[in-house]
Formats: sequence, structure tokens, C-alpha cells
Amino acid sequence: MVAALWLFAGRGVSFEQITNSLLFVPYLDTATGYVQPVLGVGWTLNLEILFYILFAATMGFGALTQMATIGVVFAIAVAARIIFKPAADTVLFFYTTPILFEFLAGMAVGHLVGRLVRLPAFLGASAVGFAIVSTLVMVLGFNLPRTLAQGIPALILVAGCISLESYFRLFAPRVLARLGDASYSLYLTHPIVLLAIAPVVATANVSPWLASIAIVTACIAVSLASYSFIERPLLAMSRMSLSAYQVKA
Repeated sequence: MVAALWLFAGRGVSFEQITNSLLFVPYLDTATGYVQPVLGVGWTLNLEILFYILFAATMGFGALTQMATIGVVFAIAVAARIIFKPAADTVLFFYTTPILFEFLAGMAVGHLVGRLVRLPAFLGASAVGFAIVSTLVMVLGFNLPRTLAQGIPALILVAGCISLESYFRLFAPRVLARLGDASYSLYLTHPIVLLAIAPVVATANVSPWLASIAIVTACIAVSLASYSFIERPLLAMSRMSLSAYQVKA
């Protein structure tokens, strides 16, 4: 967030926007015309918080009942968008996105993990291949809604990868595991890196391929640093706090 404020200083970010961003309160960013926090990619976190609230509120239910309940809530939300047709720059539009169904798909995959890990390797590999090809075909060749063009292939991809996880552990180098650990930091920090390095690359007069390699390398390097010095220590602190709370309880 500090880095984002530094880079976006010329955009006139207000104290209210900073507060809303830190508290996951959605608001219309008049500079972009989108409902998003100061760090644009953080819009997904606002949807995640909604999901976490619903998940926590239904934790006393059985797994299938919980999924059904959350599914009904999401279906009502999406139906509200269809019925009331809110403007694209409103909070109602933001919280009634069909992307909500992708959280439900994630719950389904989590519920089926025990069965997925027992699938034959060729089925997992086929699922991964199908997901990649279908994504390319649907995104490039058809004008389909995002949930169909990307959500369903993503569901199949995750399910396929889970079924192959035991095989990956046999030969996957540790560096890939570390890159996976830093993937969320990569998601959050890459816009900041792009804004910082793009002017340098643009004036360096290098080939597009070399520029792409430099940008990707910089993004990965920053994400690894962010994970090592920010994300992992924060996770450790939260686990310690949770453990202390459980002991007192």
C-alpha cells in the first residue's frame, strides 16, 4: 500500500480512499471509473472478504449445506444485477458479479480434494491440457461471459493440478514451490513494478523480447522479496496470535 501511494501520488489519493482500501470498503475510484481500492488489483480482496464473511457465518452447517447456502446467496446477488441493472460504476454492480460463482466452484473443489488426489495421472494431465486449450479457444475465439470463458477452465485446471500434486512432489524443484508461495505477492506487487520499471524499459531502446524478460524478472524478484520480508513474517505473526488466542480460550 505504501508503494502504491508513492507511485500514485500524482493521482490525488485521499485519506478516505486510503481508509476504505485498508478496511476493504469498496468505493468508486473517480480516476479510473471502477469500484476498486488504491491498488487496483486489490478489488479481488473485497470479494474475498465478502466470501470469508459468508463462510464464517455458515461454518456451523454441514459442508454440502454450507455450499448450498452460499450458492443461494450468490445466485440472489447475480439475479439482482439482472433484475435491477445497476450502473457499472456502483457498489451494487460490483457485489453482484457472476465471478462470485467461482468462489463456489473453489468450495466444490475443496470438498472433492480427497477424491481428486486418487485420480489416475493421465486424467489429471488431460484436465490440465483441456483447461489450457479451452481457455485459449474461448478467450480468443468466442465472446463469452468471463465465468464461462475463464471460470470453468480455471475450475478444471485446479482440479487437474490437485490430482497431479503427488506426482509433482517427486521431481518438482524447490524453486518452483517458492515461486508458488510468492504467487500472491506477485499478484499484488506486479502493477507497482510495472509502473516503476516501464519508463526505464521504454527509454532503454531494447527489443520487445528483452524488455519482456526484464519486466518479468523484476516482477518475480520483487514478489520473492515481498513474500520473504512482508508476507511470510505477517503470516507467522498471525499464526502466533491465533495460537495464543486458542490457548487462552
